[in-house]
Amino acid sequence: MEKEEKVVVVLLFVTLSSLLTAYLCFGSELAGAGQDSGGARQYTQESASGERVSLEAEVLSKSFTHKGEHLMLQVDCNSEVLSVFVPKTAGAEALNMSIQKGDFISVTGTISEYKGKKEIKVERKEDVTLKGSS
Repeated sequence: MEKEEKVVVVLLFVTLSSLLTAYLCFGSELAGAGQDSGGARQYTQESASGERVSLEAEVLSKSFTHKGEHLMLQVDCNSEVLSVFVPKTAGAEALNMSIQKGDFISVTGTISEYKGKKEIKVERKEDVTLKGSS
């Protein structure tokens, strides 16, 4: 083998080793990046502010906020009425068109408090999916 060929083989080996190392270190995190509820726990009444949760619930009502054009959904989750806040930047208008009162939806988001009550804030349109209707 010529010197240039040896250099190419060594460079290929180093590149493949680097890719393998990156995959072993970060592969599992990247593999789950597109999942709907990545890292979210099932919502319970004990879930705390800042916690990422997922739940399935029936839509009781929907409305837009007075300022900001954000969508507010009131949902029934195991006999607890929760608010789901969908910011305008997270596809509020598109979700408003696809979700109706009585629909069952799956929601993934972060718990926060607004005026002393728990609400779930979603980050993107894909965090709310339609499961069916009653």
